[in-house]
Amino acid sequence: MAWSERKTGYGKDHYFIQMGLALLVLVFLIALPLAFLPEDIRKFYLSEGGPIEVFSAAGYLIVVATLVREMSYRELLKRWYLVAISIAMCLRELDFHAHFTTHNITKTTLYISPDVPLLEKLIGATVVIALAVAFCFLLKDGLRSFVHGLRHGEATAVAIAAAIGCAVLSKVIDGAPSNLTFLGIHLARNDTSTVFEEILELGIPVYLAIAAFAAFPTQDGLTRRAAGQVAPNKPGSVT
Repeated sequence: MAWSERKTGYGKDHYFIQMGLALLVLVFLIALPLAFLPEDIRKFYLSEGGPIEVFSAAGYLIVVATLVREMSYRELLKRWYLVAISIAMCLRELDFHAHFTTHNITKTTLYISPDVPLLEKLIGATVVIALAVAFCFLLKDGLRSFVHGLRHGEATAVAIAAAIGCAVLSKVIDGAPSNLTFLGIHLARNDTSTVFEEILELGIPVYLAIAAFAAFPTQDGLTRRAAGQVAPNKPGSVT
């Protein structure tokens, strides 16, 4: 599995248009609660189990479904980390990382608190270590082709970069109040920052789904290519 397009289907511009439309939708979803929705609906809009969280989780499931549908059984065994990370991100979006343990499994409190049962600590540590291993495999097998894809402007790599950008920006916004406290700056969390954070988190699976679609074009796209209606993509190396 490479970050670049593995098949020739729709022209490259097709997926860049999708990315542009996705950006417009995200901007609209940010403006909607800030400019048009009353406070009670805005809270539901951004709440746990609300529409934004549900759509985010559904986006990761679309990525998983695309990978399982398009990759061979052998590829799935070899690139298990792609599915594992996507499922983990879906579960995190639904707050599974905090629902079944005393504390969030990503927080050190779970592992150092004397009030947490040993079994909980072991389960949490196992999950965290497994995900760390998955990310190590992801970087080892995919980083080179990802960089290659970015240099050549391949849609899959660009979409993944957009997803990474959404993740980084959402984390910056989420951590800004606590991080600035160390500098003596006290910044209260407000509705605007929450809206930006939640919509940016929605952008992660949206762009990952576009990356998956670009890597595995639909049969309709392949038919268009065969009929000469679109120019072929330039496939990058497959690692």
